[in-house]
Amino acid sequence: MRGDDIEADLKRFYQTDLRDLWRPGGGDSQLTLRLLWVYIRRLPHTSALAISDNGGRMPWSIEDHLLADLWALQANRGKKRGARWHDYPNRPKPTAKKSNSKLDDERIRRGQQRLVERARRLEEGT
Repeated sequence: MRGDDIEADLKRFYQTDLRDLWRPGGGDSQLTLRLLWVYIRRLPHTSALAISDNGGRMPWSIEDHLLADLWALQANRGKKRGARWHDYPNRPKPTAKKSNSKLDDERIRRGQQRLVERARRLEEGT
């Protein structure tokens, strides 16, 4: 399905046909892999690809987040210090970055070994 979204977005935003990638010299459009990558990276949040990647809902723009911040400021005006903060109800929850825990654990283990080795050398005076 992503191919369909990409093709639709190329037509809508750049008036380019994805088929031009496989038929060089086919008219005015000279689509290359690099140009395709540039186009895809610069698609707006209203693109079919962005909506598809966001579970079928349009991702929030910077303006949407700023308006939600203003709403939250108004909703929380006059609250006492330490009171529960009310955020805009439909604000998307931030997604946690995926990490490779095995790799992270290995880095921590190596860092601890280096620390122990440095402490040992300092004690020896080396």
